[in-house]
Amino acid sequence: MGVPTFLETGHMTEGFPIRVIHTEEQFNFAAHWHDEVEMVVVNGKSARIGINNHIFSLEHGDVLLIKPGDIHCFLPGTDHLTIILFRLELLTGSFTTERETQDLGELFNKTTVIPCSLCHEKNLGKYIDALANEEKDRQAGYRWLMVARLYDLIVHMLRTKAPITDEITSGWPCTPSKKFEFLESVCEYLEEHYAEPIKLDQVAEHIKFSKFHVCKLFKEIKGITLMEYLNHFRIIKSEWALLFREESILDIAIGHGFNNVNSYNRLFKKYNDCTPSEFRKKHRTNITTYEG
Repeated sequence: MGVPTFLETGHMTEGFPIRVIHTEEQFNFAAHWHDEVEMVVVNGKSARIGINNHIFSLEHGDVLLIKPGDIHCFLPGTDHLTIILFRLELLTGSFTTERETQDLGELFNKTTVIPCSLCHEKNLGKYIDALANEEKDRQAGYRWLMVARLYDLIVHMLRTKAPITDEITSGWPCTPSKKFEFLESVCEYLEEHYAEPIKLDQVAEHIKFSKFHVCKLFKEIKGITLMEYLNHFRIIKSEWALLFREESILDIAIGHGFNNVNSYNRLFKKYNDCTPSEFRKKHRTNITTYEG
């Protein structure tokens, strides 16, 4: 957008994965980005919102979905918005199927505008208001109901399959060269820091992507999850240590990023059909040392 941008942090209350914001007249906010999906509802007469290299002129009743990682700002001529921020991780627990993850991707892997007429037709306002009212009234258990109302809203959007009238895909590496750059950056980071207790947040921050997008795109390109790749790389590196170092199995496990020897043994056996001790005993006898 040609102006300085910043990563917005500390804006989610006490770590809760949903936040509702109501703005007043003449709401302006500098260019920024964050890991959360942002749903903007225009309650006033109009809104002007810049996203990456685009400026959207919205009218009363329009809804804008801003995908995680997109740089956006609120420009003069914007007033009375309801903004709902939420983390995709809330919707992608261990119980989520691959198909459901794809469905979520169709909604939130791009920035889209849903016009007022379509919002009325699909009755989106009913679901948005129900969520916002829980946050406003704050009765006992309101946070649980906010999560429930968000699920209601997302499921309703999936089932009605609202058409998209405007779409931005910048920031999401869709070309082969962009995907290669993404993969190279992630793998270099993992291979440099494999011995450390790497967290997904660190990888996402390093390449300036949301955690959701990192996981989804890595799996799409490599066919395995990021953690599967990392742990396999750790196992491969540990094989050299087993053969050429005198360290204990425990020390090798800890030194290659594993929290404990049990998880190391389990994963090692998965890839080598033997334990680290068996591997060391079997292959050390086949090593010929060079004496110059």
